[in-house]
Amino acid sequence: MASFVRATLADQAYRELRSRILNGQLAGGRRLLPEELAIELSISPTPIKEALLRLEADGLVVSPLRKGAVVRRFTSAEVDEIYEARIMIEMNAVRKLFDRGQMTPEFVASLEHTLERHAHFARLDTPDDLATALVFDREFHQKIILAAGNSLVAEWHMRLLEQTHTTFIYNAWDHIRSVGEHRRVIDAIGEGSLEKTCETLEYHLQCSRKDALASVATALESDGDGS
Repeated sequence: MASFVRATLADQAYRELRSRILNGQLAGGRRLLPEELAIELSISPTPIKEALLRLEADGLVVSPLRKGAVVRRFTSAEVDEIYEARIMIEMNAVRKLFDRGQMTPEFVASLEHTLERHAHFARLDTPDDLATALVFDREFHQKIILAAGNSLVAEWHMRLLEQTHTTFIYNAWDHIRSVGEHRRVIDAIGEGSLEKTCETLEYHLQCSRKDALASVATALESDGDGS
């Protein structure tokens, strides 16, 4: 029974720390000391260590030379690799959905609903609201991947989404523009055009890549200034 209790605490610690990373409470480069986090979360260090291992597997935490964990700070090269993977995955999913006739009015309505929630929070300007906008941004892309029917790819894709979005949460970027780009993707799907859907989606991902690279550059400049 004790092992089940530890697993439950590790799950809770994982969810809490993951949430803090994704909403910006734990920024890139932040050291994560199990003893300190254990006191803060009122649990023992063991489930914290288990949670950190899971976050490392997610690509959100790194343990350089095994001398303790830190929140991952992405390089420009890593951002480029992640977006290259995202573009391949999302373009393939769109083609599969068109080939199978799955770009139905019901599916479009589901994307519309997500876009409405995304747009609502994107218009607000508190950190919590913008973090929530990113949740619906991820949901929009993930719905397309899930509909393509490969659960392994969908799980990998979600990790990539979360990794790229950690670069946005620390720096201002154009949430409203992202909403507009999602709008154009939906419109292209509604027109029944595979070519236009791929074109608008890839344009959106390339713009997102530029935003992520700009955020990485800003973080590096801040480090150089000693701030």
